[in-house]
Amino acid sequence: MIRWPGLTKAKTALRTDFNFIWLLIFILLVWPGLVYSAYAWSGTAAEGASIAGDISNPVNNGLRQIRVQLLADDDLNHSPEAMNRVESSLAEISDEFESLFGLTFIPAGWSSWEADKGSHNIQELVEKSNLFLPGKKADLVLAVTARTNLQPEYSGLALFRNSVVIIVYTSDRTKLRKLIKHEFGHVFGAVHVPEPASVMSCSGKGDDFDASNQAIIKLMRERSFESLANPFPLDIRMHVEKTYLQIRENIRQLSQVKPLLAPVPAGEASEQTRCLSDVFLMLAQIELEKNDYQRAINFCEEALRLAPSDLEAMNLQAVSFRQAGRLQEAVNLYKLILDIKPDSSDALYNLGIALSQLNQFAEAEKAYLEAIRINPYLAQARHNLGDLYFKQGRLDEAEEQFFKAIEIFPAYTSAYLNLGEIYWREKNGQKARQYAEKALSLEPESSQAMNLLGNILRQSGKPDEAIGEYQKALERAPESAQVYYNLGISLIDLGRWTEARNCFEQAIKINFNMAEAYGGLGLCYLHEGEMKEAIRFLLKARELGFKDPALSVNLSYAYLNIKDWQKAEEEARQGVALQPGLSLAYNNLGIALAQQNKFEEARTVLEKALNLDPQDVEAVINLAMVELSLKNEERALELFLKALALDPEDSQKGLIDNNIAVIYYHQGKYHLSWEFAQKALQAGFKVNEAWLNDLKEKLN
Repeated sequence: MIRWPGLTKAKTALRTDFNFIWLLIFILLVWPGLVYSAYAWSGTAAEGASIAGDISNPVNNGLRQIRVQLLADDDLNHSPEAMNRVESSLAEISDEFESLFGLTFIPAGWSSWEADKGSHNIQELVEKSNLFLPGKKADLVLAVTARTNLQPEYSGLALFRNSVVIIVYTSDRTKLRKLIKHEFGHVFGAVHVPEPASVMSCSGKGDDFDASNQAIIKLMRERSFESLANPFPLDIRMHVEKTYLQIRENIRQLSQVKPLLAPVPAGEASEQTRCLSDVFLMLAQIELEKNDYQRAINFCEEALRLAPSDLEAMNLQAVSFRQAGRLQEAVNLYKLILDIKPDSSDALYNLGIALSQLNQFAEAEKAYLEAIRINPYLAQARHNLGDLYFKQGRLDEAEEQFFKAIEIFPAYTSAYLNLGEIYWREKNGQKARQYAEKALSLEPESSQAMNLLGNILRQSGKPDEAIGEYQKALERAPESAQVYYNLGISLIDLGRWTEARNCFEQAIKINFNMAEAYGGLGLCYLHEGEMKEAIRFLLKARELGFKDPALSVNLSYAYLNIKDWQKAEEEARQGVALQPGLSLAYNNLGIALAQQNKFEEARTVLEKALNLDPQDVEAVINLAMVELSLKNEERALELFLKALALDPEDSQKGLIDNNIAVIYYHQGKYHLSWEFAQKALQAGFKVNEAWLNDLKEKLN
């Protein structure tokens, strides 16, 4: 008797076809280059205009040495006397900072910079000029222009995050010294205060730092000069915030400010109140770093009460909206900024981020390209444009943009990571590892780089080493759902299913909407034979947007096991549609069709499975069973014998031997039939006793 216990076994993408291990691309949600502050009054802002690299600072006798790259435009280059005066002023300021804060400024020499001739004010010079030299060997940039046709209300600006200061040269030595001192104060977190005697007053006429700003600079003396890093050291952030809050409270009590901050604002903002808004923005920046987005929005709102047309405050509020997930509000605010200042490359860049998060890729691409057209040196825009191309599978274009970002900023860790990601996807392990290790050399504590290196090792067939990298990454980023997920997949490679399930569960605790983690959890339940739970989690993965042919294949396997043939067929067909070259999907589809007595179609799809993978033993066995159902015993025999040749120890060996024995019996080849019947018995298969006795009589 030919046995057919459910067409041998269905296949599930338990290992090789469930490899949806993704290193998340790190879109830079760069916050404003605070403080875009002026010597006279606070200047308007752009967001994260450029990048300056972090340089190691020597410390001698408790001093922190800050290397300063001096930049002179064409007008200043023609005046050696002016350059000497800038150096003398810097030396005087260095002595004062050394005495007060343990900071000393070391000139790194002069270089030239091309000041944009079409700029009308100092803000435009910052946006349109290349102030950020690739590979510069300094912490701080001091750019000086001697142009005389700029609008006079702005004398200097400081980009807090990017550690760049730009000033308009004055031959008045006292004013020049105060101007540089004021802007260097901003570099270390100082803000404007309503104290005329302070050098941080809005008029800039004071000579000394007030007590509050002295406290801030002392706290911020160890700040990072890496523009992509957090400039507020975590161990002092609370103390800096406390001082900012006190300054804010002092400002709120001013007679000209109180009406503006009332529930129903009264009166009009003045140049004085506009200048005092920067402390509110610094507080908003800190709240963003603490992930308290609503509080950040509130501080931005206060800043806008004091300075209604302040693009810096609008920009930071838009960032806060975006970080809070209020993407459309962020888009609307960026567009309002662009209505006021159409050539703001930074607003365009940020608009691109928000549109990308809304999956409006075409519009995001336009925004990034326009930002780059206005400011070719905006490395973040090139990086994020590369990320956008990556998401769309445009890998060559993505690669080009990442390289351009690195050309502008050679220490762009995230760009190296994403290049490694591209080569990993292309299965170029050697090149992928080269870029992952470059990222690690730039940022040794980078959990993202360790995660990517783990992916590369796993792809290279080294799951044990991959697990080691994932574990190191989790030591540095214990809240990374992605790393937990990748660790779970590598544990599956080693058959450590219980540990893998724990990893997927941990990933879901961290990110309740992580679709692929639900897929991994469903996979674990499939392995444990808990089909209903497996189906529940696999469907949840699909509901959350996970699309992968393995998902359909595994669902088809689960439905086959609970004998829901129609749903098994639907899922297997979906797997075939998603990936026509996936033999697993054809195998499961063949089983589902055969169980519904659709044998001709089952034969067609199982033959397709074998064309795709001639070594697929289970597809061979299943096709043999279908041929038996269609009464094609000779073809079935050929297939059963092929299955034994491919895998003599297949778990279905007893079934195969039994069916070969029956076919030989029908052909009258009783000795061969007896030989395979004995093999079936030896394999533990329960051969029909009546038939076996009949075979004995035939042999006698």
